[in-house]
Amino acid sequence: MTATALKHVNDKLKNLPDSLINEVENYIDFLAYKYAQDANEIPQWHKDEVLKRIKLDNKPVDAFEMIDNLDE
Repeated sequence: MTATALKHVNDKLKNLPDSLINEVENYIDFLAYKYAQDANEIPQWHKDEVLKRIKLDNKPVDAFEMIDNLDE
């Protein structure tokens, strides 16, 4: 980040009401986490599977139940 960009961000932060500073901090933490996850190179198929399960609102997979069903 350039010194100018950092100054602009600081100026904007100084003008925010105190009640929003915590929200900004949480958002910065979220962005850092999000891009750290991208850096870990999670396979696209895995991301797709998670998104599919979220959209379908399926219950979590119970590995023990799955193993029990294999024996039948």
